Amino acid sequence: MKLFHLFGCLVLSFAGLSESVKTQESSVLDSLETVTLDWAIAQALEKNPQIKASQQRWKAAQQREPQVSSLDYPNLSYTRWLSTPETRVGPQENVFTLSQRLPFFGKLSLKGNLAREDAVAAEERYFAGRRDVVYKVKLVYYDLFWIDQSREILDTYERLLESFWRVAESKYRTGLGIQANVLKAELEIASIEDRHLNFEKMRDGAAARLNALLNRDTRTPINTITEIDTSFIRINERQLIEKAISERQELKSSEAMIRKSGYALSLAKRNYWPDFQVMANYISIPSGRTAAVDNGKDAFSVQLGLSLPLWFGKLDATVQEAKASQLANLETYKNLENEVKAEIADLSARIQASERTISLYTEELLPSAEHTLESALSSYQTGTLDFLSLLDSERMLLNFRLGYVKELASYWQQVAALQRAVGGILPSSARLE
Repeated sequence: MKLFHLFGCLVLSFAGLSESVKTQESSVLDSLETVTLDWAIAQALEKNPQIKASQQRWKAAQQREPQVSSLDYPNLSYTRWLSTPETRVGPQENVFTLSQRLPFFGKLSLKGNLAREDAVAAEERYFAGRRDVVYKVKLVYYDLFWIDQSREILDTYERLLESFWRVAESKYRTGLGIQANVLKAELEIASIEDRHLNFEKMRDGAAARLNALLNRDTRTPINTITEIDTSFIRINERQLIEKAISERQELKSSEAMIRKSGYALSLAKRNYWPDFQVMANYISIPSGRTAAVDNGKDAFSVQLGLSLPLWFGKLDATVQEAKASQLANLETYKNLENEVKAEIADLSARIQASERTISLYTEELLPSAEHTLESALSSYQTGTLDFLSLLDSERMLLNFRLGYVKELASYWQQVAALQRAVGGILPSSARLE
């Protein structure tokens, strides 16, 4: 009877595990640094190399505008006559020429606008990178939660099976049971140990992925993840789409490319107009060579030149290329917009379906399985139920337990995907409207 009382208490303990998903931390890992979702996100945003690299590319792109919107360097040239030409005031000896190319009005500002839109696109790619890293952190965090909770459930079930095995062995030794029950309990225990090993391998991989995102040694220990939000978010699909259209980084980057192609078209049309060249010459003339009154007077000259854009086939091709690029960017934006809308609609449906599944677990499946197990235990104690049927009842509750924590983790992973889809970096406790 003591053994019956022992595994009866374990059954009730296992059944009561559904009352709260937020379990206490494992005592083995109490000394480790506590990893919460908000902490992990903050560390990733600060230390992730992908984010740092993207930030530097953005900074580099910002330096292009002042380069392309400035005039070219002026040219300074020097001529020394080997056979000096004679003039009325004396022979020319040295010639200094300063020249400056001047693009047609508006060309430099258009080039600056092109570079500025490239910088805007780089900025949006930087924020998209931050968003994606946050998304990856959430995915692996929820995987760790699922794995750790599954291991906890398996540990509880294994302790229960060990009590079953002791009861079955005691009955077998006293002639009240059969050896098959003992062997079945031993096989069930071995099966749970195998599943436990698989979860341990998965946890090592998930911990390594999280450490990599945090730019830490992949072998850095991570405490047991015991807490997760069990509430449901509110979804307004229309508002989410509006938010995504205004905030999704890929769409903002695409808008920058549309503006850039508009500036490129304007610049292509400006190429039909000539560029200018301004030159100033200073000619040194030694004195004492002639009898002229202005003997030895140095000479100055100013020249104005311009390019001749006569190859209209080349110019026309440049304009047509710019128009095609503009149309391509417009279609790219439309395609991205459609993909974002479809992604949000899909994720909204998935989240609502997952919510119904979780409610089914908590309101029907788990309570029914717990009641079934309690009834099976009572019947087994009175001898009206065989051992294998008791194991089946316990295994059914185990599978529902594992299915519940898996679905809960999957629900929040899909919420994270929805947050990514709308372009927002939100804390784990945020509720989308």
